[in-house]
Amino acid sequence: MKTIVYQSVSPDYVPTWLQTCLDSVRAWCYQQGWEYTLIGDEIFSLLPDWYWEKTRHRRMIATDLGRLLLAKQFLEQGYDRAIWLDADVLIFAPEWLEIPITAEYAFGFEVWVQFHNNKLRAYPKVHNAICVFCADNSFLDFYIHACKRIIQGFQGQQMVPQLVGPKFLTLLHNTMQLPLIREVAMFSPLVLQDILNGGGSTLRLHRQMQQSPIYAANLSASLAGKKEGLREQDYQQAAKILLNQKKQLKYPGL
Repeated sequence: MKTIVYQSVSPDYVPTWLQTCLDSVRAWCYQQGWEYTLIGDEIFSLLPDWYWEKTRHRRMIATDLGRLLLAKQFLEQGYDRAIWLDADVLIFAPEWLEIPITAEYAFGFEVWVQFHNNKLRAYPKVHNAICVFCADNSFLDFYIHACKRIIQGFQGQQMVPQLVGPKFLTLLHNTMQLPLIREVAMFSPLVLQDILNGGGSTLRLHRQMQQSPIYAANLSASLAGKKEGLREQDYQQAAKILLNQKKQLKYPGL
């Protein structure tokens, strides 16, 4: 299949660990024999003016629609398949990561682990850190329409970053079982901290709930430097561990 892998990152924020993630995706893409492109802030020029005005301070939500519009462009240009990966996705086992989706579409599966009422909880969800859209798929146009409708009708002050991404996709999945790629996971800061520490209860819970091998993961860059996130140097160290010592994770298949 004629495939393109595409990502987007603001040139104003590319720390070393994020560049490591980007390099891992690019290398994996070329290993597969696919085309690769990295897009900057021009992704936002694709958005309707009104959508941009409502989401300009919520870049994750703006990018949620931008990645869909780019996929539509690529498919219209003659590609058989367009694969989006978030800039903070690290592919640490490229020799094993395959994308078997050759028709329709797919998204990622995540287990988000955090504390709730002082107890460690795991929340299975659908994420869009990886999106696969094949030519003539039945979902892309609907998803573009849904993003616009949701944001157009939003009247509140607190627009959560996951509004048209994981929250919407998880809601859909609960009713129609979306096709999922489980090998590209999502690591919350608590999971990353256990990776840094060489193990722990959070990592065990994540492994138990994931129930599949993982060969890549989103490292949650949106939380870097925030109270619930890690320090920049911690992300770099976690990336190093995942790339060089992945067998220590003891996930099925690793």
